Amino acid sequence: MKVHRRLVPIFTLISVCFCGPVAFANVLTISEEEQRLLGIEVQAVAAAASTRTGELTLQVGFSTNGEWVIKSPYPGILYRTHVQAGDRVNAGDPLLTVRSGDIVTVQRDFLKAEADWKLQQAAWQRDRKLRDSGSVSSRRWQETQFAYDMAKAEYAGLRAQLQFAGYNEEDIDRLSRDMNVTPDIVLRAPAGALVLERPAMLGDHLEGTELLARLGDPARLLLTGRISRSVAEHLAEGDVIALQGGTARAIVVLVAQVIDPATQTVHVRAEPTDSTGLAPGQLTRWFVQSGSPVLTVPSSAIVKLEGKDVVYVQTAGGFEAREIDVRNTGGGAWVVLDGLSDGERVAVSGTAALKGMSVGMGGGD
Repeated sequence: MKVHRRLVPIFTLISVCFCGPVAFANVLTISEEEQRLLGIEVQAVAAAASTRTGELTLQVGFSTNGEWVIKSPYPGILYRTHVQAGDRVNAGDPLLTVRSGDIVTVQRDFLKAEADWKLQQAAWQRDRKLRDSGSVSSRRWQETQFAYDMAKAEYAGLRAQLQFAGYNEEDIDRLSRDMNVTPDIVLRAPAGALVLERPAMLGDHLEGTELLARLGDPARLLLTGRISRSVAEHLAEGDVIALQGGTARAIVVLVAQVIDPATQTVHVRAEPTDSTGLAPGQLTRWFVQSGSPVLTVPSSAIVKLEGKDVVYVQTAGGFEAREIDVRNTGGGAWVVLDGLSDGERVAVSGTAALKGMSVGMGGGD
């Protein structure tokens, strides 16, 4: 019966009728025995050097400079394939060969333009010497200069067309030297990559718009996803995120300022600094790592009072109901942004009883 006599005042306070929107009681006087009977346990607030401050779900994809599509620069026929999907290639490796009549015309015109430019170079050098000695008219020199410039522009334009068709410097030098005109266009890998797709088949007639191959560099990845507005408010560019259950790390490079009106979500993007265990197309879970020590409290310590996040801080004679600023990490702990100090002790169980006492004593809502 002694126990019941001690509990009567406490439970009477808990059951007091609410009388209107008056502020809750900030200080509760509770003895150690009453704490024990109510199941109130406390835990010290501590700073953690590496803490999860939020969780994200992100899709692994290729970065903007890590994926390529290969198409034919001119209409033709797919004459030969050099790779299959899944193959690894180095920069400059042949991927496919397209046979096209258009490239024959470009090569022929290039050789003619090159020959004409060489002639104009010789004429320009000759007339320049005559001009310097005063032996050529101004009009003739202007005509020579104009013909030289036009020949040079024609040559440069056709050389650029060959480069557009995939010719490298070695290919162009070989064409100039051997004058071996061929209908074949060899499409080469622009960088070291993985062949993701090669949908075209031998003999396909090509218009120049068909996808012949798609390449991706597994070392150039990007993480993208959408997060709620509330989470976005606590995420910033430069934050470090870590892969759950793995060693991969990434840096947040974009937290969009525009909210999708349909989903009320925000676009977020991150670049891996360590892509170990990541594969394009993979859906991954990440947690945000704090860049400096932060205080954390268990989620069980936080109660809602009048729409505010409140914890009960232990004092000499009981507990103080204190409003704090916290961030939900998505796990079992919340990050304390303001309102608590390292070493203070808060109630982590029995908070329902403390909340009842606060509201009962203060006449809150």
